[in-house]
Amino acid sequence: MTTTYPNPFTIPSPKPVPADLSLYEFGRTTSRDRWAILMIAEHRILTTAQLTALGFHPEPAGTERRLRILARRGWLDRFAIGPTRTGTIEIVWCLGPLGAVLATHPRYPSPSPAHVYRQQQRLQADPHLAELWDLNQFFVDLAAHARGRAATDLRTWWSPRTCAGAIAPAKHRVWHGEYIHDGQRYGFWLEPDHGDTTLASVAGRIHRYRPVADRTGLATVLFRTTDAHREAALHQQLARLNLDQLTVATTHPDAGHPATRVWLPARARDRLAMADLPPTEQVEHPNERALFLDAQNLAEHPIHDRSRPGDESIVDGGYSYI
Repeated sequence: MTTTYPNPFTIPSPKPVPADLSLYEFGRTTSRDRWAILMIAEHRILTTAQLTALGFHPEPAGTERRLRILARRGWLDRFAIGPTRTGTIEIVWCLGPLGAVLATHPRYPSPSPAHVYRQQQRLQADPHLAELWDLNQFFVDLAAHARGRAATDLRTWWSPRTCAGAIAPAKHRVWHGEYIHDGQRYGFWLEPDHGDTTLASVAGRIHRYRPVADRTGLATVLFRTTDAHREAALHQQLARLNLDQLTVATTHPDAGHPATRVWLPARARDRLAMADLPPTEQVEHPNERALFLDAQNLAEHPIHDRSRPGDESIVDGGYSYI
């Protein structure tokens, strides 16, 4: 006998989604669907264009069509944000009730639809959503660049939620990425500067990375300022600091694509490409010492490709997305 339920997504139920309904709907998803849901869980909001660039579907229309189906089934939801830095209004996808269940560790209570919709309302009210879209686009641009080049990959893209397991919590948020090119790893911490704090405070953030660099080998800190003027002023602040073993470089959105020659190292005159920065000799995984529940890592590989081999094959240069 099949049990039927009132739609818990139209009428936000204060009770968790029934387990058999979750299992039934899970059986209707594909590995590609689950990848997209977990990507959205990690990065909070993604657009149809961003997911298409990451490999969800060859065409935006195909991506949009499938995401709409997932939204009708309760996996996703969407809303508008903007204007963004580029002046656009963007429709972004976020988690729905079933997506939140999938993204919740089994040892945590399963969230109710009512709870998920309250979380969604708080997300929509976040004054930094347009900045989050812009930072997500930074990593999407790196991934799309990697998809078109041999022996190149964006292996890792962590949101501040996952980075919290590696770096002590702070008032500002930090991102982590690992770019691979011609067999070399380029791990980095990305510090966004939104222009709402003093540049001395922004430059002083490097001090928190010395113990992280000693422990993990990840010693590259990248700052992305609001504009060229603020970038130049940040370099004046960095010149007064002892950078020790850290590699510190800056860029701004108008400088160009993040994989190309847009990175200006501290105390240098010429800009470098991402693959011209010092490669990373990782000693320890950044979240190695974090508590398991605090370090729950939902960060999927940011390029969806069914034929993708293991990470080491990519590092060895034996694979191409082309």
